[in-house]
Amino acid sequence: MSPLAKESRTTVLRTTGAQAGQRLDVVLGAWLEASLGRKLSKSVVRRLVIAGTVCEQGRPLRAPGLVLTEGQVLAVSVDPSRLDVPRARQDRSFVVTAASVLFEDAALIAVDKPSGVPTVPTADPARPSLVRAVEAYLLAKRVAPKHLGVHQRLDRETSGVVLFVKDPAANAGLAESFANHRIEKTYHALTRQPRSRPLPKWRGTKPIDDKNATTEFSLVEVLEGALLVEARPRTGRKHQIRIHLAGAGMPVLGDTLHGVKAGAPGPSSPRLMLHASRLALPHPLTGKPLVIESPWPEDFRRELETRRRRVSADARRSKQPR
Repeated sequence: MSPLAKESRTTVLRTTGAQAGQRLDVVLGAWLEASLGRKLSKSVVRRLVIAGTVCEQGRPLRAPGLVLTEGQVLAVSVDPSRLDVPRARQDRSFVVTAASVLFEDAALIAVDKPSGVPTVPTADPARPSLVRAVEAYLLAKRVAPKHLGVHQRLDRETSGVVLFVKDPAANAGLAESFANHRIEKTYHALTRQPRSRPLPKWRGTKPIDDKNATTEFSLVEVLEGALLVEARPRTGRKHQIRIHLAGAGMPVLGDTLHGVKAGAPGPSSPRLMLHASRLALPHPLTGKPLVIESPWPEDFRRELETRRRRVSADARRSKQPR
């Protein structure tokens, strides 16, 4: 890989014979070192890979340990100048407080993620992330763990419960619960109204990336131009709930990726109206049942109440004599 000029943001690189058999993060780290004139930590390089900064034929290569072959054509999207942001300046726009913590013991911590904050660090170190904010919160309490395990992620615009591991001993148990679907996840979504009213309960089964995906849905409430829907994903595919709802003709309000494009006619929303309301699981160390709940955030509740009031007003008008 040849060094990238600092003013560039994307370059196309072809792997050499010397790089064949090497890990993706090792090769990327060497290329960045040549571009920056300094070495980045392994954790920073791994985060860059996981964030999707390296693509092959338009597909992100998110596995840091991927073994490369000679002649692979990789598109790398990294602005080296953004990697020089001092650590002291990072994550100032978002902090985790005691009010944000939904559950904490010696092994686990669950926090209430707001919309607009990515779960894990991105390629831009100046952008806040939930992981960094939790680390800062624990450091301020002087109980910062050597390890913060990430087993669950929410989309940047999705709000709600996110659970982390503080004690590495809990990693295996939590991973096993996720793998064997012993964790029950409950989401609430405000969606567009379809042309015909949906059944009280239905199932989304559309495969995602050629993998099986299942979501159980329940209709909670009919609103003005929208629905309040409860979703319980049985698998953990990326954007699963959003894809299944859009496929059923009721995209999540504010979903411009899988639903309605911005500026299109119909009900709009200031953000993606999807909230992770509840996690129920066996504690990974004790096995005791653990239920963690997140109340609807203010913007979600405000949107819901606005549409409820419109329904009530329409009902009153329909009862008035003509």
